[in-house]
Amino acid sequence: MTRKICENCQRPISVCICEHFVSLSAPCEIVILQHPTEQKQALATVPILQACLTNLTVIVGEELNDNPAVQAIIDDPEGTLVIFPDEGADKWDLSEPYLCAGNDVLPRRLIVLDGTWRKAKLLWHKNPWLDDFKAVALQGLPSSEYMIRSSSIEGGVSTLEALMHTCNYLSASHKYTPLLKPFKAMIDWQIKKMGKEIFLAHYGKSDN
Repeated sequence: MTRKICENCQRPISVCICEHFVSLSAPCEIVILQHPTEQKQALATVPILQACLTNLTVIVGEELNDNPAVQAIIDDPEGTLVIFPDEGADKWDLSEPYLCAGNDVLPRRLIVLDGTWRKAKLLWHKNPWLDDFKAVALQGLPSSEYMIRSSSIEGGVSTLEALMHTCNYLSASHKYTPLLKPFKAMIDWQIKKMGKEIFLAHYGKSDN
């Protein structure tokens, strides 16, 4: 029998997290370039961002050079930055508000790469138009609370966490921290589903 899926959170009705959603507007335009494999991940965080954050666009694909939405960005590049730790990237220390760190104007648009670290690097290299924009690397990120997916890069966090901390940094506030509510609800459901013993055996962490 096919499971009924919630149209809003894209999760089975039995584990719907819509009651935890919030409604927020990003401090600047956010464009997420999502690797196609992430669409198949039941525990992906981009659907939460789409439901909770306005001023956000998701573009799915691997080679996006001919994508019309990408071409619109290329044709209107002013104020666009890419969050990616490329060599030579500017460093954003998230412990100090953006406008207090020697910056005069908020970015107009942020591009974020969504996928595993390997897939994010693939997106970066297969889309040479990204080189036309200044890259920024996030510094001072707290440990990820994404306890049910591991990262192959030290200090790696989910797309939702990276954007939440970035939006707080740009707005000099904690306005975007409520994005963690549906994120944590999703994690709690998954831990409950797999059972604490299996969770600890696979991830070696306790949810206490």
